[in-house]
Amino acid sequence: MGEFSQFALVPEQGVVPELAQLDEDMQSRIRTMAQRLDLQDGSAVAGFGARAQKEMAAFSDVALSRMLSRDLSDLSGTMRMLSEQISACSFASQAKGFFRRIFGGTQELGEVRAAYEKAEPKINACADEMTDRRVMLMRDSALLERLYERNEDIYRELCSLIVVGEEALRQAKERGEQAHITERLERRIDDIRVTQLSSTQLAAQIRMIQASDSATCDKLRTALEVTIPLWKSQMAAALGLARAADAMKMHSRMQRDAVRGMREGADELRAQTKAYHEAAARSDRERAEQTARELLSELERIETDIQSRRVIESPASQPGETR
Repeated sequence: MGEFSQFALVPEQGVVPELAQLDEDMQSRIRTMAQRLDLQDGSAVAGFGARAQKEMAAFSDVALSRMLSRDLSDLSGTMRMLSEQISACSFASQAKGFFRRIFGGTQELGEVRAAYEKAEPKINACADEMTDRRVMLMRDSALLERLYERNEDIYRELCSLIVVGEEALRQAKERGEQAHITERLERRIDDIRVTQLSSTQLAAQIRMIQASDSATCDKLRTALEVTIPLWKSQMAAALGLARAADAMKMHSRMQRDAVRGMREGADELRAQTKAYHEAAARSDRERAEQTARELLSELERIETDIQSRRVIESPASQPGETR
């Protein structure tokens, strides 16, 4: 009964075309199929559309089992863990400007490295889990698309059965068939309409799940291709900044030590120079005093010699002098 397979019917809309909306060739075939339906045979009427309904029931069981097997709770836990690890290692909020980052707003290199080494295995595990779940969701989406296509085929067959049944009912009323015969066919058509409505609802549910899967896959792709690489680049920048800060601190410490050493050396040199000058001045003074003492001593000696000579050479002691 796939007479409507060539028409682009949309199951979500639940639209069943009227016979007058079809082309003349299709209308002729529908009338022929309606005439072949023996309304006097109760089993034939009861079996009208039974195969499509049975297939729809089996298909619904398969689709339901697939939907019940879906559990995204683990995925939400993985996304939460990823968010927590990234937030725990975020150093951007602690740096308030370039000068703060350079002159005191950075973390110590050991602290940054420890945080990265602690978070990296967990984030890599989250990435592996999200990759597996993304592949699984893509496979599920492909399977749901096949289920939708199969449901669409059943939907179109149910639509064709409804159109054929309504045409058979119209012909029966024109022939003046008994009421219980037409009522039996009407009930059968109503049953097929209920099945067609189930197909419509199932198609809407499949599309809704596909949209949800597509949104989840986009989030996972963003996390895998944007968030995690951005976090790693930020961690690399944080490590480089911490290493540069350590190098700058070491350079500053060396400069302070060098300045302190130079000051201490200058103080020591100044003290030694002062001590040298004092020692030199003291030595010169001592030599001058020693020279003066020696000169005075020499002068006293010379004076003593002169006095001695004067005593010897006085007139009382010259030769020929009468005593």
